[in-house]
Amino acid sequence: MLERRKFIRVDTPVLIEFSDPATGKTQRSFTQDISESGLRFSTETVFQIGQELTLALSLPFYESAMKATGQVVWIREISRLGGLQFEVGIRFLWIEDPDRHRLVRHLEVLLSRSG
Repeated sequence: MLERRKFIRVDTPVLIEFSDPATGKTQRSFTQDISESGLRFSTETVFQIGQELTLALSLPFYESAMKATGQVVWIREISRLGGLQFEVGIRFLWIEDPDRHRLVRHLEVLLSRSG
């Protein structure tokens, strides 16, 4: 199968926070993979394709969370113990340059360790 992604996704857990669109409450999850262009995570929260959300990502070794705006590009229903969950694919729409550089450095370090 031909890889169509421009950026390599790295399998790494990064804590993310986002608002549940139904309740407005802050939810947390961990990424399953992440790249410069987006991420994948699992959640019980129901999203719609095309929906935008504000994310806070807690990269290791940084005191403040990285802020990003993302868009839901795909949703896959998965079953987990205890109930229904979804895998969600997010494409980044906006990240401030300093945060983007932090993310790129983090990914480069992870890739250098795995290679």
